[in-house]
Amino acid sequence: MFQVNTNLDKENFTEYFKPSSVTVMDKSQVLDADGTPVGTVEGESCQSDDTQPVPNITAAQTDARRKAADMGGNAVVFSKCVPVPPSAECIASLVCYGQAYKVKDSE
Repeated sequence: MFQVNTNLDKENFTEYFKPSSVTVMDKSQVLDADGTPVGTVEGESCQSDDTQPVPNITAAQTDARRKAADMGGNAVVFSKCVPVPPSAECIASLVCYGQAYKVKDSE
């Protein structure tokens, strides 16, 4: 019998895949799926220094999808993504705003 040791942590594993449980939809898809709003979400992509990648929409939306999942949502409709002025933490950042929904499964 083989023993496998890993640095994978169940908590980190769950957090890593959480955004995949949330589908990006448009408003008409949410209405067709009989979606119920669960709250507003925002996600940020932050460039903390010159060695980091520039902020991008995909990272900001992934952050928002993770937050939607934390609220019990399984869908999100994004309204806009905007650059944010530099701060002490981020030399550049981008924030995406949206509405999280709970939609019925299509199964």
